[in-house]
Amino acid sequence: MKRILILPSFERSVKKLTRQDKDNFAESLEDFNLFLLPGEAPAGFGFKKIDHDKYEFRVDIRLRVVVKVEGDNYYLVLAGNHDEVKRYLHHHRA
Repeated sequence: MKRILILPSFERSVKKLTRQDKDNFAESLEDFNLFLLPGEAPAGFGFKKIDHDKYEFRVDIRLRVVVKVEGDNYYLVLAGNHDEVKRYLHHHRA
């Protein structure tokens, strides 16, 4: 069974988001749940591999969520813009 787990780094990054970003993010989490259950991503979801065990999905044109996958566990790692994701990957290469 696939599980979504939230890391402290993710919680910190979400706290920094604006109210509008948080609303968009809530909708994207629903899409992520739909993606995990049947394995089909809604149109425009954009779940893609960005590193060895890390993936991202789009919240909107500028906001992304980094997900680390270990077996059936999907760890929400970071919510941020392109530069924040790039910085995270630079410091956490597999």
